[in-house]
Amino acid sequence: MATYGQNRFRILIIGGGLGGLGAAICLSRKGHSVTVIEAANKLVEVGAGIHIPPNSTRVLDSYGLTEKFHEKAVWPKSLVFRRYCTGEVIGSTPFRHVLEKKYGFPYWLVHRADYQQILVDAVKESGAKIMLGAQVEYVDEQTPAAVLADGRRFTADLIIGADGIRSKTRRAVIREKEIEANDTPNCVFRVTVPAEVMNADDEVKHLMIDEDSNGWIGHQRSIMAYPIRQGTIYNLVLCYPGKASVGKWNEPGDPDEMRAYYGNFEPTIKKVLAKVKSCLKWKLAELPPLPSWVSPNGKVVLIGDAAHAMVPYLGQCIDQLKQDDKGAAMAIEDGAALGECLDRARSTWDIPKVLHAFEAIRKPRCERVQAVARENEHIWHLPDGPQQVARDRVMKQKAEEVKKETSWNPNRWSDEEFQPWLLGHDVFTYKTLV
Repeated sequence: MATYGQNRFRILIIGGGLGGLGAAICLSRKGHSVTVIEAANKLVEVGAGIHIPPNSTRVLDSYGLTEKFHEKAVWPKSLVFRRYCTGEVIGSTPFRHVLEKKYGFPYWLVHRADYQQILVDAVKESGAKIMLGAQVEYVDEQTPAAVLADGRRFTADLIIGADGIRSKTRRAVIREKEIEANDTPNCVFRVTVPAEVMNADDEVKHLMIDEDSNGWIGHQRSIMAYPIRQGTIYNLVLCYPGKASVGKWNEPGDPDEMRAYYGNFEPTIKKVLAKVKSCLKWKLAELPPLPSWVSPNGKVVLIGDAAHAMVPYLGQCIDQLKQDDKGAAMAIEDGAALGECLDRARSTWDIPKVLHAFEAIRKPRCERVQAVARENEHIWHLPDGPQQVARDRVMKQKAEEVKKETSWNPNRWSDEEFQPWLLGHDVFTYKTLV
């Protein structure tokens, strides 16, 4: 048994995505000896945007990273939902200042590469190590140890699987059967348009100037679009029913095919799509609720997409950009929550108990977010007809209410019960729950 006066443990994190890097920062700052094992020879992010909501910026602020993000982020004024074929506003949620006043932390839109670089720099400053080009073959949960494809073996007191929807670490946690990702009917196109191209067109430049996050929602198709990198790039995420490869994040798409899927959308957004020169596409998938996030002996734990991959309809998920974890809000929460729980472990004997407490706290929350994201997919993509008309009517009524009622809102970002539960969440209370 190892005992540490300052409860310091040797920790391996498998996966150098945003979730793995976030966990490394947290745990290293708490005095643990942390090594991130990453299969890629170089950490490279796709050139696209990502939401960082207040439940996540709370964590990043605690790592001292707010000023770094201020240099790169856009603060969206509002989230605006539009009818797909007319552009009519059917619902909105104020973000800038309103959310910061309400929850104490801002809502950011950033470029993924900027997000990654800020975290990489913070990992190095914290004293944690990043081992690149290290392909994990399997995890021995008994020791525990990570065994690489070249035969090298690295032991630890705790192994954290942040290796995404196709996690190899997950096999050490759930040994009875292979957990497969559930295919969804939808794929995603990712595209960006330079600000100078947007601003040269009087009919679309307001989308850059307004600094809103806009969503056009229609039958089986939707577009979320917003400026990133301090307003120098317009980022678009286009969901559609189609074919692509699960877990493959750099599959080239055909811009003409992309435009054809949105031929019945309103003229303004079609003008934006006409400016697109290239695009990437991938298949959306999610994991079913897992029987456990913790290995039988309590020495291996899953976080991020490895534990709760979800569809990207709530601004909290990972988008499955690579086979490793490219964590967003839920994965960032996971890392900080795990750090809080580990504060209660005085020796390696305590780690299993702490991990099961972590799972008991986190699993219900993440599974609810999974379920609501799936529900949003249905709400956004209703066919033309009475249900869609009713959705639009309720969203508009809720947006116009002076005194918000507590009844259910199809715009979940404005739902009076769900919004504070989601965005006001404070992982730093977890230590008192273990």
